[in-house]
Amino acid sequence: MSNSNSSTNSISSSDTPIVDASTLVQEIPVLIVGAGPVGLFEALLLTKMGIRVRVIERDTQISPLSRALGTQARSLEIFGMVEDGFVDKFLSEGRILQSIQMFYGSRPMCNIPFDKDKDANSRYYLPLFMEQEKVSKVLEKELAEKGVQVEYGWELTDTEVVGEEETHVKTVIRQTVAPSEGQRELRVVQSEYLIGSDGGRSTVRHKANIRFPGRTLPYKFIMFDGTIDTDLDLQDGNRITGVNHKTLIIFRIRDNQYRIVIEDGHYEPDADLDQIIRDQTIEEFEGLVRAALHPGTKFKVIKSLWLTCYRVNERRADNYLHKGRIFLAGDAAHVHSPAGGQGMNTGLQDAHNLAWKLGLVMNKLAPATLLQSYQDERVPMADRAIALSSSMILRGRDLSLVGHYINRMFLMLSPLLIYFRSRFFPRSANMLEIRYPANDINIPHKVQEQPKVEEHQVGARAPDGPLLSSDNNKVHVHQLTVGVGKFHVLVFAGNTLADPASSQECEKELAKHVEEHVSQWRSRWHFTTLQDKADNQLFKIHIIAAGTGDSHGKGLLAKCARGDGHLFWDSSAEVHASYGVVVGFKNQGSIVVIRPDSHIGYRVQGLDEGAWADVNEYFQTILA
Repeated sequence: MSNSNSSTNSISSSDTPIVDASTLVQEIPVLIVGAGPVGLFEALLLTKMGIRVRVIERDTQISPLSRALGTQARSLEIFGMVEDGFVDKFLSEGRILQSIQMFYGSRPMCNIPFDKDKDANSRYYLPLFMEQEKVSKVLEKELAEKGVQVEYGWELTDTEVVGEEETHVKTVIRQTVAPSEGQRELRVVQSEYLIGSDGGRSTVRHKANIRFPGRTLPYKFIMFDGTIDTDLDLQDGNRITGVNHKTLIIFRIRDNQYRIVIEDGHYEPDADLDQIIRDQTIEEFEGLVRAALHPGTKFKVIKSLWLTCYRVNERRADNYLHKGRIFLAGDAAHVHSPAGGQGMNTGLQDAHNLAWKLGLVMNKLAPATLLQSYQDERVPMADRAIALSSSMILRGRDLSLVGHYINRMFLMLSPLLIYFRSRFFPRSANMLEIRYPANDINIPHKVQEQPKVEEHQVGARAPDGPLLSSDNNKVHVHQLTVGVGKFHVLVFAGNTLADPASSQECEKELAKHVEEHVSQWRSRWHFTTLQDKADNQLFKIHIIAAGTGDSHGKGLLAKCARGDGHLFWDSSAEVHASYGVVVGFKNQGSIVVIRPDSHIGYRVQGLDEGAWADVNEYFQTILA
């Protein structure tokens, strides 16, 4: 499938077109090549913004074989922002990974819980154990319900940006399997944009002449899926430091079915990987595992569903954007080892970052220059993922005598050293710390100083946190910031609405600003590809006040609908603090603009007309 850095490319230059391709030109706004999780998620997001897409996939079905097994906390957050209840479709198909059981050889040493990473500003601090196949199926079903069917068995053979002003993309596609009668069909597709999410050996990247520099690590790994018979006390997640210094990673997929990854020595540059895969046997695999365990430990394969070998490539495309029309995402843009569970998740976040920008540009709501920020923001994220996975895999295979004894020391003392678990499982793997730098869409205030804490600055991920609605219902910030392609304006009122003596006047003034500015923004900027008036809005606004509202009553803002200035209460001021807003009667609140991909785009202190004018200037700067 499209999200594998070991995928193969079967395009043959010797095939002869069976028809005159010029007579079969088909037009579509966006062509997506590759129907792995990244391509499917991109297609879904664009479809929800009313943009027609076409998705082709060279395989004939969703592949049941995949290295990706985990959905990280940040990916769960962005699933939750697509629409109400969307993330539940993933949570119901997977299971939360609570901890990792650590072994030395066959001996359990300790169980390291992930709940020590619990962060008050996210509801999804634990990884979801869910195979890539299941992720793809959820996305494919959702896309089909929106009227988009994946066209399996079609591959890209050529593509180029054409037109005097490079206005569209001309792509040649053909069937990968000949029908029962006749020859493979060849077609030409003309699109405004093309998105290549077609895997590590991306044809899109190759045809666009985009370099893919990096390195191939000089060792190989064996990966097994199947059922086993063993007396190891295995949990859902297990890490074994072998008595032979090698590391095994074992995950329970379901019941007695496991995924096992073990290192199998150095990989010679001139070795034939395909031949190695063909030659490997179950008996050799069993021998590798037993060699890492204490003598006498029972380990036998009952049924093998997949036994393969892979080498680790660490590569990143020089460019994610070609001539303003062709994009790379997912493994087509970056590949690395599966360690840390970053690959599929980085690709999903590529799709999330690109979709809203492309949607705004195609609706003529933003200049085409906005698309450059996709590359500017996502390239450092790929470099981050590559560095993280590389450090984890190299640490896991430290074969030096000193490294071996350091690992063993950590295991021996692990019950007392739980807080040192970052040696094995870095907290950053959950991807909640990702932030983008200040740029043309993450704009610091021109006069006011940026907050000193990075998590509060523009470009940072928008934190979650608990609130209480005016009708006393519990809600989280991220449950408010739902909707593809929407800007969410969070108005932090501080204590201005908590004082009965002055709250009525403050609320009246605030309601006036909300009505005046939001109506102006919505009148000027809205989606033209969406007919439903509720869906075509580009802006949602939420008022957050410190306190409980016990003495406030049902004021003007409490009567507003959600997204139209409804008032929410931050009883402990926890949400104010997570956004760096100081609560105090001398502080007059802040306005924070959340981008459609849930990063802080702009912030200003104050709630007066000058602060609202600054927010208005921000939107005028980044929108068309």
